Amino acid sequence: MFRFAISAVRTIRPFTVPFNAAKIICHNSRSYATIKNVPILPNTVLQPNSLLKNKQILDISKNLNAVPVRTVTKFSLKSGKRKTVKAVVRRFLRLNWGCWIRTKVGKQKRMWKKNPAQKRRLKQHVFCNATQSTLLDKMVTKFWKKPKYYVEDPYAPYHTREEFSITRKKPFVRQ
Repeated sequence: MFRFAISAVRTIRPFTVPFNAAKIICHNSRSYATIKNVPILPNTVLQPNSLLKNKQILDISKNLNAVPVRTVTKFSLKSGKRKTVKAVVRRFLRLNWGCWIRTKVGKQKRMWKKNPAQKRRLKQHVFCNATQSTLLDKMVTKFWKKPKYYVEDPYAPYHTREEFSITRKKPFVRQ
């Protein structure tokens, strides 16, 4: 639906906006429905092809909702440093060799209707692919990329990847 809305906005002819409406629309960048909140002053002269009179734009803006975003803060206001997205740290675990793992989707939903085999499978973890791992690496700071060592870590066997030449720690011995 969002792609359709964007393509519909692109096909609309160029328009002109009164100076006060342009300020109001630009200030609220996260909400796409800011057009209907624009106050039109009585002495403002709107041209026929104006954004505020364009029926296509107004119809699209009424149907769009605010999209939830989890973006990276590149420069914090206090220290000016990059910040970690906390949702990544809560939901994923980074292994020492760079891959990220997560639990299966819906592992705690509607357990009463799942059979024991399905419950067992839902407790397992799955790997994120290379694209997802790269994205998650961009969403965390270098603190979370460093290896972490915990007492009795249940993920300890998975932190090394000896069968792959790039992540291998021990020398390869042919038999």
